[in-house]
Amino acid sequence: MDVSMDPNNMNLRHEFNRRGFFRNIAGTAVAGGLSSLLASRTIAQPTTPKPDRSRRAFSYEPTADPDATFPQSIMSGGPTDSGAIIWTRIAETAYREQQPVGVQVDQRPIFDDPVLEGTIEPTAVSANQDFTVKVDLDGELAADSFYYYRFLYDGTASRIGRLRTLPTAEQHVEDLSFAVVTCQDYQNGYYGAFEHIADESVDYIVHLGDFIYESSDGAYVSPTEGIKEGRDFDLPSGASLAESLDDFRFLYKTYKSDSHLQSALEQHTLIAGWDDHEIGNNRYWDYATDAPVVPNKENGAEPSTAIEITANGIQAWIEHIPMRVEYDPSKDDLHEQLRLWRRFEFGDLVDLILTDERLFRDGPPCQNRTVTCTNEDLSDRTMLGTKQKAWFTEVLSGSSARWTTWANEVLTMPVTAGETWYQVEFLHDSWDGFQAERAELMETVDDTSLQNFITLTGDLHCSMAGYQRAGYGDVSWNRDTVGIEFMTPSITSVNAADVVDFPDDWDRKALAKIAKEENDHLEYVNWHKHGYSVIEFSREDCLFTIYAVDKEENSTNAEKQKLARYRVPDGKFSLESKL
Repeated sequence: MDVSMDPNNMNLRHEFNRRGFFRNIAGTAVAGGLSSLLASRTIAQPTTPKPDRSRRAFSYEPTADPDATFPQSIMSGGPTDSGAIIWTRIAETAYREQQPVGVQVDQRPIFDDPVLEGTIEPTAVSANQDFTVKVDLDGELAADSFYYYRFLYDGTASRIGRLRTLPTAEQHVEDLSFAVVTCQDYQNGYYGAFEHIADESVDYIVHLGDFIYESSDGAYVSPTEGIKEGRDFDLPSGASLAESLDDFRFLYKTYKSDSHLQSALEQHTLIAGWDDHEIGNNRYWDYATDAPVVPNKENGAEPSTAIEITANGIQAWIEHIPMRVEYDPSKDDLHEQLRLWRRFEFGDLVDLILTDERLFRDGPPCQNRTVTCTNEDLSDRTMLGTKQKAWFTEVLSGSSARWTTWANEVLTMPVTAGETWYQVEFLHDSWDGFQAERAELMETVDDTSLQNFITLTGDLHCSMAGYQRAGYGDVSWNRDTVGIEFMTPSITSVNAADVVDFPDDWDRKALAKIAKEENDHLEYVNWHKHGYSVIEFSREDCLFTIYAVDKEENSTNAEKQKLARYRVPDGKFSLESKL
């Protein structure tokens, strides 16, 4: 979006103690689904920062090292049309019990006349929330605008971050862009892609999940290469897979200590969901026991243990990812505590609908068997759950934006071989394992006559572009096209090239060719490149560009190449290659 920034716009300037205030939501702890967990967790109450007349909170030494005090740097997320949530974490070694945290927000990165300035009381920062600080600026800023922000603590200033507010829902918007990312296994590669994202002139980052991987022993890395140099670590519990709250906190702190990731998060406001590895690989909900299942845990079948692991993962996510979600840790039911799904309105141009496809989903069909599986199309199988599905269909039906866009965790398009009754699905963890619900959703999209329907997908660690069809639940398949799906590659997480040592590019292209021949709705497939994508919306079209970035290079200048670019004209289900 094109934004005019006038630093002399006095409509945005006010004294901190005269109008509004920061609302500190500093790492409110989440409780588990058991009464014992509820009793053991400390719930932090929001506090209100106050003006500091002495100016002591804003005094700092320009040569002080920000990394020593703010080792995970800063970031922003959860944008609204009047603010966003800004985040930092104080190093435990830098923490001072009576030291307030200063916060400054300005239209320019020099802070000579801040738009907002205030302090967070010392009691709001503690080990109970892993020394994280989240400040909600909602209601304080102008719509459709960039701002700069920083934190100050005990004589040290953080790096400077940049945030972006949303346009109002009624606003006419000409253009909008996202960097789209997913799946960033720290141990399987380096984050040079994020340096390139930091340099992109996009409006926001959309993260589709797997911000962390719960493994410390390289469980998900390339079998031929192992853990990358400098990426080995041990979890506080000593376990190979995260279990305790300290384990999950450690993972976020480790991942967010990476300077390349920090560069992107400092520059762009984040809109994020989650996938499975924020808790455990291929996790799902067992409705028989009314508890989550974490399949990669030896004791994952124990409901109480699975609830505790999930609660720990959620608490760490809440503390370290500044998102605006409905969250009430006082409720006994884990499903009622956290509502991750939400909608972002970018004026009249884009509705972005983000869903949670892990906390409510049924388990894999037929124990995840492929050839002999017959129940993947049962009508009672759900990925979204009853309440979320009702909300999703209602939002779809009410969307009047030019581009209705779904931030979706797992692939909706089938990846199959064979036809009709002899068809075999290969990805039961994706929507292929939930065919009746997928058919219902696609029929809803078809019935609503949306002007344009675009789906952004992660999870599979490859790149795809293709057509979504109505009637997926019918063997004969109604071939009506209802939308376009774009899959972004993984930042680092293992893909086909990490598993198979392809002799040359011909073999890699042959693998993609086979997938497209068996699935005529697929226009583009690349199984073997890591990177990210950029999607650009305008009144005339949508452009989706896929970039490959070398995950082997731990550099600000890691090699980057453009893999593919597709144009979708307004009002047409058409993928036009523009590379």
